[in-house]
Amino acid sequence: MKNSSLETYSLKAAIKDALTEWSTAKNFFDQVTEPDLVDYAVLRLEAAEKRVAFLLKKAREEGEPP
Repeated sequence: MKNSSLETYSLKAAIKDALTEWSTAKNFFDQVTEPDLVDYAVLRLEAAEKRVAFLLKKAREEGEPP
């Protein structure tokens, strides 16, 4: 069953939000200098990457362009 246009929009919006979060996490990782924050920066970046990958996979499975 095909998704409604609202569900498609929501998936596209989620992908856009995930890419924004990934970009923010990448910038934070690139700028962090406090040793106590390095682990946090790595985990945040990895989580953002996994979210983007999941949403892109879901879009491909549903036949929707990202």
